[in-house]
Amino acid sequence: MKKKTVFLSALACVCALGLSAKVPPWKMIYSNDTTNILNCTSPFNQRGDRVFTEEKIRGSVREAAVPGMGAQLLQPGTAWVPWWRSKLVPLEEHEQWFREHFGVEPNSPEHRYLLGGGDMVEVFTDECQKNGNDALVSFRANDSHLQERSWGEPKPPGGWVHCVSRFYVEHPQYRQKPLPANDWRDRNHSWAFPEARAYKEALLVELIENYPKLAGVEVDFLRHPYFFPDTMPMDERVSIMVDFLKKARAALDKLEKQDGKYRYLGTRVSAKPHEWKDTGFDPKAWYDAGVDFFNLSTHYCSEQTSHGILLARQQALEAGIYSEITHTTMTWRMGGKGYDDHQYRRTTKEAMHALANLAYARGADGISLFNFAYYRPHGGYLEHKAPFTEPLFENLPPLADKGALEKMAPAYYFSWQRDNHFPARKKTAEFKIDMIPAKGNGEALLRLLVLTQEERMNSEREPLKKIDRGQWTVKLNGQVLEPTQGPDVAYPYPSTIKSGFNNARQYLSFEIPAGTIKDGANDISVTNTKVPQPMNLRWLEVIQP
Repeated sequence: MKKKTVFLSALACVCALGLSAKVPPWKMIYSNDTTNILNCTSPFNQRGDRVFTEEKIRGSVREAAVPGMGAQLLQPGTAWVPWWRSKLVPLEEHEQWFREHFGVEPNSPEHRYLLGGGDMVEVFTDECQKNGNDALVSFRANDSHLQERSWGEPKPPGGWVHCVSRFYVEHPQYRQKPLPANDWRDRNHSWAFPEARAYKEALLVELIENYPKLAGVEVDFLRHPYFFPDTMPMDERVSIMVDFLKKARAALDKLEKQDGKYRYLGTRVSAKPHEWKDTGFDPKAWYDAGVDFFNLSTHYCSEQTSHGILLARQQALEAGIYSEITHTTMTWRMGGKGYDDHQYRRTTKEAMHALANLAYARGADGISLFNFAYYRPHGGYLEHKAPFTEPLFENLPPLADKGALEKMAPAYYFSWQRDNHFPARKKTAEFKIDMIPAKGNGEALLRLLVLTQEERMNSEREPLKKIDRGQWTVKLNGQVLEPTQGPDVAYPYPSTIKSGFNNARQYLSFEIPAGTIKDGANDISVTNTKVPQPMNLRWLEVIQP
C-alpha cells in the first residue's frame, strides 16, 4: 500500500477553490446499490445467474426511470475497494494482495466485469442520460459490511474481496473499538485520525475527477454512522466533516470551471436529530460548506418521523431536503444469522404515499428511494419471506407531485415497535405519531398487532393457535378509544403484497371518534389492562378513510 502522503497529496489541488450550493431540480431520486443487480431475482437477472453484465446495469436503470424520476444514484461498492477506474487502488493490484495475504482466490462477479474492461459508472451514467435522468454516485464514507473477517480467522471468502481492503487491514489502530461490539464500532474507522479520512477523501476526489458526466455525488454517512470517539465534542466533529465536504465541493467546482456545468453535492444522513452527533451533522455548517441537498434517512426501515425535516429546514433554509423511503417499514429476526436472515413488512402503496405526503407537508423538497429493489427474492430465509412481489414502480410517479399526493394520499399512519414487550403485569407505553387528518377529520381506526412470545419467531404462514390476547386500553390525545371489531384481513387495503403483515387474528382494533386526530404530533398510550400471558406489540397503525 502506498503511504498516506499519496492520498493526502491527491487532495492538494482542490482545497483552495471556492464553495457554492444550489437546490437540485429533482423531485424524486432512486438509489441503486449495485449488489441488488445479482442478489435479486428480476426480469433481467434469473436466480442463480452470477454473471455481471452491462445489460443488467442498464436494465436496473430503465425500470426505475418512471415518470417524475429526476435522478438516479449508483452505489459502486463499499468505497473501500473502488468499483471505478482507479489509480489509487488499482483492482488488479488489490486482488493480488488479497490472494497473497489471505491465501484465498478472489471471486467477485463485479470484479470479473471490471477486470474484463467494463465500467459500471460510465454505463450507468449513459443509461440514465438515455432515459432523461441525471446520474449521481453515492459514495459510502465508512461502510463496514463484511469487515469482520479482515483481521483474523476465519479468512474472508473470495466473494468478500470487494469489501476487505489492504488499507483497512494494515491499519487496525484506526478502528474505534476492539472486538466484540454490537454497534459496528469494532469495524468502523474513527475519523479522529486524519490518515483514516484521507484515504476516503482521496478516493472520492478521484471518483469525481474520473467521471465528469455525472451530475454530482452523494456522500453516504449512514453506512455506518459512527465516525468519532464518544468523548469528542460536537464542534470538533462538525469541523472534521466540514473539512471533508469542502474538499468534495472543491473537486466538483473544479470541473465546473472547466466546462461551466454545475455539479451537486449531497449527503445521506439520519432523519433523527438525536443521531446527528454520530456523524457531526450540522445542517447550517454543512450547507455553508457547499452541500446542496440532505437526504434524510431512517436507515434500513421507513419510519414515520418528520422532526429531522423540520429542524434541518429551520437551520438551513435554502438547502434541498429529501425524505427517504425504503422497501420495508419493519424487519424482525427469524432466529438465523447473517445480514438478510429476517422477515420484513413491505412498504405498501398507502404507506409510501402517506409518508411522502407528510414529508412534503413538513418541508421536504422531494423523495428518495433506497433499497427499493428488495421486494424481490433475496438473501436467506426465502421460505419465510415468501411470497415476493415486484417493486411497486407503478406507484412511484405520484411521489414527485406534491399536489397530487395531497389529493390522493390516504390518512394511513404507523409506528413499528419490533416487539415492544408487555409482561403479564400491567404496563403502559407512550408514543407520538405525526399525522395529517383526512379532509373532514372523520372517524378512524387504530389497530395493534400483538403477539405471544412463541409467535414472535414463527413464520406468519404457520397455523395460528386460538388464544385470548387480553384486554387493552388505548388513548389518543388523552381520549380513551373503544374496542371494536376490525377488518378480517391483515392489511386493510387491497394490495398485491401477500406477506409481511402477520395474521389478521393477531390485530386488535379501536374506534377513533371524529375530530380526535390532530395535524402534527399525536399522543398515543397503550396499556395491557389484563393479559393472560406476556405479549409483544409489534406494530401500531391508524387508518382514516
